[in-house]
Amino acid sequence: MFSENDKISIRQLQALLILDLFGTAVVTLPRQAAQIAGNDGWLAVFIGSAIMAIFTIVFTTLGQRHTDKTVVELSQMLLTRPIGILVSLGLAIKIMIGAGLELRIFCEMIGQSMLFRTPIFITALAMLLISGYVSAIGYECRARTGEILFVFVFVPFLILMILAIFAADYSNLRPMFSHDTSAYLYGAWDTILSFQGLEFLLLAFPYLQQPKKAKKGMLQAGIAIAFFMTLITLLTIAVFGEYSVVNKLFPVLQMMDSLQMPGSFLDRQDIFMLWFWVASIFASVSAALFFVTVIFERIQKNKKIPARKWIIFVMIVVFVVAVLPQDVAQTYDYIKLLKQYGGVFYVLILPVVLLLLDSIKGGKRL
Repeated sequence: MFSENDKISIRQLQALLILDLFGTAVVTLPRQAAQIAGNDGWLAVFIGSAIMAIFTIVFTTLGQRHTDKTVVELSQMLLTRPIGILVSLGLAIKIMIGAGLELRIFCEMIGQSMLFRTPIFITALAMLLISGYVSAIGYECRARTGEILFVFVFVPFLILMILAIFAADYSNLRPMFSHDTSAYLYGAWDTILSFQGLEFLLLAFPYLQQPKKAKKGMLQAGIAIAFFMTLITLLTIAVFGEYSVVNKLFPVLQMMDSLQMPGSFLDRQDIFMLWFWVASIFASVSAALFFVTVIFERIQKNKKIPARKWIIFVMIVVFVVAVLPQDVAQTYDYIKLLKQYGGVFYVLILPVVLLLLDSIKGGKRL
């Protein structure tokens, strides 16, 4: 953004997409799935996340046809300039609100598990300043940081998953397939909307070194996310049972804390999950700051306002959104509304509409 290092590899985009999509979903989705489909919540998550993985093809097909354009240019080209600008501004608002609410959930969780007396606005401000600095340096800096975090985050995460597999009581999953089809479909729908971050693919293609390989790479990343989210949900329900999961605010973290590492000198295994959560939120917030700034820059063709001022403005908006809710319950209510309206339009409707219009008008293919 402030430098010329703005090209990343497919592998780096895969790491960023996985970190971005896990975000809030990794700690909230098991509880939501259990509320909707009970002990079969893992199946609803599997269906929804599998559909999400397949749906990445829509984003990548559109991006591969116009590798030098983001949704800002595509929406103006296919929907007329006034409508395109409104759509782009709406996306910027959606991303900022989503980042602020995710940041608030992060602050609440850190406050309840580690920094008990630290005000929420201090935690939020610290994360924003770090994310803003990395975003300002450039997209390649984000990509390299995400690539490093991916390795250090997923190794302990996989170890905890293996321990949970042996510690789980799989009788909690019985009786299986005992719910109505509507429960599975509703749970799958909620799962799809929980992966807020797919819309970043509408903005990422101008920064790819090899966009021709993006379709396969994003599908692989989507499959990996589907597998791990299904596994996390299944293990959480198996460890606690559906009724206990529904009544826990952060069931995944509590599951991790209940695990016992053989010979471990650590009293709290959930510290690994917290580290994973910190990295995911860092990736999500820095992505939001970067891409919203990209949207504003590309809307104003003459670039009267420099990128540095845009990113400061975006940080202020995200900060206000993060500290605005009264408590975590109100934050969840806002997230639900954002998913139902902004998520449906920008994750499901807009990409399909743009791809259909581009096909009708004979979009350029690679």
